[in-house]
Amino acid sequence: MTAKPLLLDELSHPQVKSLIARGMEMVMLPVGAVEQHSLHLPLNVDFLLAQEIARGVSALTGVPVLPAIPYGHSSNHRGFPGTYSLRPETFQKVIEEMCEWMHAEGFRRVLFVNGNLPNQFPLQNAIANCGARYPDMRMRAMSWWEINAELRTWFSTDESFGRCHANVAETSLMLHLRPDLVDMSKTYRMVGHGVRPFFHYPHAAVSRDGHQGDPSTATAAAGKHYFNLAVTSLAEQVTRALTETPPSLD
Repeated sequence: MTAKPLLLDELSHPQVKSLIARGMEMVMLPVGAVEQHSLHLPLNVDFLLAQEIARGVSALTGVPVLPAIPYGHSSNHRGFPGTYSLRPETFQKVIEEMCEWMHAEGFRRVLFVNGNLPNQFPLQNAIANCGARYPDMRMRAMSWWEINAELRTWFSTDESFGRCHANVAETSLMLHLRPDLVDMSKTYRMVGHGVRPFFHYPHAAVSRDGHQGDPSTATAAAGKHYFNLAVTSLAEQVTRALTETPPSLD
């Protein structure tokens, strides 16, 4: 257990070598996006949430965490200013090349802590390719809202048009972590609750100002509760993952 997160970028290269030599073969890499989050939230929501959850897990487990990759796949936000996206194949390639370096360093267990839903697909493609290239490497992509069932339910409780973005969950977490960046006076409930179109549409077609759900109901207290839940629940899973072996078929 460590009193604070183990930030890999704050170590010297002999310290990194020593860390791995002592048996630490797992590393976390937060990934997110720089994209619009409606009128009331900043562009950094997705990578900030992933980063802070990963750092919280590191503090509880001693597993090192790399600096977050802020840019992800966000092309569905085209039409709103303030979005800077990689193509899915570009983001996938970035992840594959990071795995190449992590494997060469000696890390054999990698957890990608994800804060942007569309990142899930290129992440899984990268894991598939790297798994074939490095059979001794274990990888997992975990979006923060998928950490446990309670978080999954909370994240989607106020969806509109089947989506959740800059909603009560993200807004509450930001009120807890960075209230100085949240403008609650600009929040309102987006129409479309319970309506699920057959096709996928860009955000500009299903949101007036860029959000889904009802961020006006967000509170810092809820953000603190669910942030702590995300950190403690994921830390428990990471602790088990440190020594996990392939299942027995006997």
